[in-house]
Formats: sequence, C-alpha cells, structure tokens
Amino acid sequence: MTTNITKTNLQPIIEAHDLGFDYGAGWVFHKLNLEITEGDFVAVIGANGAGKSTLIKMLAHVVPPTAGTISYYGRPIDEFQDWDKVGYVPQNPAKQQQDFPISVEEVVKLGLLQPKKLWQRFGSVEKAKLEAALETFDLVELRHRRIGDLSGGQQQRAFLARAMVKEPKLLFLDEPATGIDPAARIALYDMLRRINREQGVTIIMVSHDLDLAALAAKSALCINHGICFRGDIREALKHHHSGQQGFIYK
Repeated sequence: MTTNITKTNLQPIIEAHDLGFDYGAGWVFHKLNLEITEGDFVAVIGANGAGKSTLIKMLAHVVPPTAGTISYYGRPIDEFQDWDKVGYVPQNPAKQQQDFPISVEEVVKLGLLQPKKLWQRFGSVEKAKLEAALETFDLVELRHRRIGDLSGGQQQRAFLARAMVKEPKLLFLDEPATGIDPAARIALYDMLRRINREQGVTIIMVSHDLDLAALAAKSALCINHGICFRGDIREALKHHHSGQQGFIYK
C-alpha cells in the first residue's frame, strides 16, 4: 500500500519517497512517503515486526533501503556530508559495552571522534563540549564510573550525551526507554522534550508506548502492516484509545 504523508508549510529536512525494505521474505513496508520538518519530535509507533527500527535505521543512514530514496536538506542522503548534525542512539547500546572497561566520560568522548581520522586533537573546544554534555545529562559525578556498573537510566543518559556532544540538529532514538524503571523513563522523556523545545533539535524516536511518548513528542507516525498514520500526537492518542483499527499494536 502506498502511504502519502500530508505535507506542511514547514521546510522538510528529511524526505523519503517510495521507501521500502525487504529482508528476503517479503516487504516489511513498501512505497512509504514521508517528510520530517525541522523542530518536530516524531514518535514512530506500530506493531512488533512492523518495521519501526528498520525505518529509523534507514532514515539515519545505518542501513540502505531496498527501494526508494531518502534526502537530507534537499540532497540525496549519499551526498550528505555534514554528519555532525546527526545523532543516533540504537536500541540497547549498553549491551555492546557492558563488559568493556570504559568509563562514562570515555563513552561521551567517543561522540567527538571524527570518522576516518586516525589521529585527532582533543583541545579546549572539545573539552568544553564534553563538560557541557556531562552537565546537561547529569553525569558529572558519574564520569569515572564504568558504564557497565550503571543503572539502565544512567546508561541511557550516557549514550544520549555521546549522541548530543557534537550538538547535532537531528537525533534518532530507537526505543530509548527500554530496560529502565518508570521514574527514569519519565525523567528521560522530560529531558528529550527539553532538548527538542529549548535547543531546537529535531527528534525521530521509535517507541512501543504511545502514552509515554506523548509526554514529549509532538507528532506520531504509526506503521502497522503498511498502514501509516502521520499527524498530531494528541490525535494519535484519540485513535489509539478508541481502539481504531491500525492503532491496536501492543
């Protein structure tokens, strides 16, 4: 099914046309068209296996689409060069470093590394960005702690700090609240809301909990067997709680 997303008067920073992905056993989704405008906070919701994580990986240039095109700021994604503007936090990032003896400060520093550069100078500008990220995400007192020794919420703050240390304007998050307790989830979503509203960072976030996502997000994209809803988060909540077909995804 072709899904067309209603355009707005705002300038899009991401555009996808006829987007599709096939793992080899059939299309996860096909001919999906959407725009993401500057300053939006989009919650990507849908059934398990509907392709939420796949979509965000394609939009973040982590995996290529099987079909269709993606553009950033009006340019094909393969020609886009300014990746410092883009941050990405995958699902359960701490699993990769759980047993590795790396500190919170070192995790955040990794976000300052430039791809394909064998040697980099860590000067006053980089140090200032590191300190600002540690302060913003309440990690100053945890900076020397091993990442594997932290709680789920603390780990997630560390990986958010790593993604945000270069001060990107676009942030992709894949299930950021997974594995953390309810209080930490609410604090995390409040932090994301402030990043979006106060710093103007555009956020595209996969979430399995629409009610929780609504604490921070402005709009929703629902994927369910190729059927997509794109609109205001409050409208999505109405459809979801009314049991409208396409929004029963848990």
